[in-house]
Amino acid sequence: MARMRGGTPDFPEEPKFLVVETGFVGDVLVTTPALRALREAYPRARTTVLIRPASGTVLVGSPNIHRLLPLRKEDRRGFLSMLRVASWVRAQRFDAAFVFRPSFRSALVPALAGVPVRAGLSSEGRGLLLTHRAPYRPSESEVKKHLKVVGLVGVPPSGHELEMFLTDEERGEAAELLSALPGRPLVGIHPGANWPIRRWPAERFAELGARLTNEVGASIAYLAGPVDRETIASIRQWYRENGQAEPSVIEPPNIRVLGAVFAAADVVVTNDSGPLHIASAVGVESVFIHGPTLVERAHLPDPRHTDLFANGVPCRPCDSTTCSQDRLLCFEGVTVDHALDAVSARLPRLRDA
Repeated sequence: MARMRGGTPDFPEEPKFLVVETGFVGDVLVTTPALRALREAYPRARTTVLIRPASGTVLVGSPNIHRLLPLRKEDRRGFLSMLRVASWVRAQRFDAAFVFRPSFRSALVPALAGVPVRAGLSSEGRGLLLTHRAPYRPSESEVKKHLKVVGLVGVPPSGHELEMFLTDEERGEAAELLSALPGRPLVGIHPGANWPIRRWPAERFAELGARLTNEVGASIAYLAGPVDRETIASIRQWYRENGQAEPSVIEPPNIRVLGAVFAAADVVVTNDSGPLHIASAVGVESVFIHGPTLVERAHLPDPRHTDLFANGVPCRPCDSTTCSQDRLLCFEGVTVDHALDAVSARLPRLRDA
């Protein structure tokens, strides 16, 4: 059990940590620098992560965690469900809980369980549930927020890079999916996003891919899941109407194979969505297209990445799921020329010429 030495806990040699992050894939990946910092500060720690089942897959294979605890939707709803989860947490006798999810409910579970050290950021009135807290600043980078949380117990940062650990089998499956493409350089384009307000127009993604093929000689793979089929249909239609050959579209079977496909590309282009964080985590050169969201909050500056966003738009950033304007002004300011220049600058054939 942790002992307090002043305001800093004195953890045992093999501490048991609980991490709470029940968000989506991007929310989970931005915790990886903090998980790495915890592991480096406490190499013998046993860290359990409470997580959504669909999001937890991006942490599979990470050496920085001991166990994933997927919480079903019914486990996250209602006070009785929370009591059941809290009862399990109490039985594990964790030394500390790091509450990365900025919600009252996420802080309530370890508090009900009596975890002696509970670190997090003060938001949604949950400050009283935490033993170690810092102010929540919405505009701050998510990576910095999580590093701040572990820093509350004296854990220093260990870099800001996101991590995703792929298997040889996943890389092999990605290679098979890409085997029909003509060659290099290879640009992977993921045009989807959960919220329509975060999607650069499909016809611009289509024009970008066609021009990269025609003007730069790049092979293009459009990457999509079931929820992106309408967007892909619009891209196919643009290609037909503009006399272009049928585009190559790949549907990876899961987000880990999507990450492996990204890792095999020379450059990846995405919206500000979960695939942005996957691309960042596998270390591929990338161009990220931002609409209404605050760029600094999505991730920290990285020499491997180019962020494209509109300047001089008075309503940006709005960080909303719906647009109050007649059209998406924030995306109109990001042209195909801008994206083409950004991708071309990152293609190794052109950089090394």
